[in-house]
Amino acid sequence: MSPRSRLAVALVSTALIAYIAVGSLLGRVLGDTSYGQLSIFGEVVRLVIDSYVEPVNLDRAMAGARQGMSDALDGDSAYLEPEDFRLYQQPAKEGDAEVGLLLTRRFAFVMVVAPRPGSPAEKAGLRPGDIVRSIDDKHTRQMPAVVAERVLRGAPGSSVKLDILRAGADPFGVTLVRERLVPTAPSGKLLADAVGYVKVVDFTASTAEDLRTQVEALKKGGARHFVLDLRSAAFGAPAEAAKVAEVFLHGGPVAKLVGRRQAGQLLQADAARQAWNGPLVALVGNGTAGPGEIVAAALSEAERAKLVGERTFGRAAVTQPVALPEGGLLLTTAKYVSPKGAAIHGEGLKPTVPVDERTDEDEDLPADAPRPDRALDKALELLKGSGEAKAAA
Repeated sequence: MSPRSRLAVALVSTALIAYIAVGSLLGRVLGDTSYGQLSIFGEVVRLVIDSYVEPVNLDRAMAGARQGMSDALDGDSAYLEPEDFRLYQQPAKEGDAEVGLLLTRRFAFVMVVAPRPGSPAEKAGLRPGDIVRSIDDKHTRQMPAVVAERVLRGAPGSSVKLDILRAGADPFGVTLVRERLVPTAPSGKLLADAVGYVKVVDFTASTAEDLRTQVEALKKGGARHFVLDLRSAAFGAPAEAAKVAEVFLHGGPVAKLVGRRQAGQLLQADAARQAWNGPLVALVGNGTAGPGEIVAAALSEAERAKLVGERTFGRAAVTQPVALPEGGLLLTTAKYVSPKGAAIHGEGLKPTVPVDERTDEDEDLPADAPRPDRALDKALELLKGSGEAKAAA
């Protein structure tokens, strides 16, 4: 073992021994096993450096340990190498284009949370839950999600190749051409039987007011029922979710932000901001995440809307950057829970009325044939039933 490695082991061992000596007694009293785990880790470091068959690159080994520890937390926590952390702290370059993918990490790989509607990624058929195995032939096995999102950005018109793994399908590749994408404002239309339909994708400072404008216009146009489409509603700030939810809530709690180092921060809806108090159904799917999940949970627990569709992604947390002597750490420090305290992050929301968006029948349809929207059809069926019940009463 080299003098440098011996010194490193000595320093690590000294620090651990001092920490464990004081903490082990407290651990026995309080039932805390963390000191014992640190003792085991110190022993593993000593054995690897002292007895491994070849000389150990200590820097690489400890970087792997940091990577492994962050991977064991959640898909958004990550250790970043110095250059990656420096680039992460820089704002996106003006004029950069993207492919429209929101990413996280699951199963040690980069995973698609949601493709932005109308983006190159959605047009290529990418779906929530797809695993991005490589980007331009660079494997994502050790790539943090924020690094992958940065790699996907580039000059408008440039292309990027992705290798994709999808459950139940053979691996396949797609080549996407980067485009300049901007947040999408809520859109609305009047469907048959006086049903107003509004879709939300992005959550920005103007989203709630734009949504309120759409709802008011559809009411004037004769809407007596509403469908709120939150499928692919995953982009933007979770804090904006409260303003969107209050369009349909008569006040009350929307969500709570909880963490070990902070008191619970409650997001409240202003009753004076409600624009619709009539029959409502919310559509959710695997690509509903973050702010979309917060809205869906609030409407469901307030019994304002049934959730129709598929289980949501389960990603509603706050991640903070922490600078280290070498690189930095992205650490999830708080997460949003429903008004009644139900977990969202890592769990997702179970729909009130489950509906599979895709079935085996869809695979047999021609590529240019329109796909049935089963979730919307079920929502319209539920609203029609509620209207008939009220008429009979």
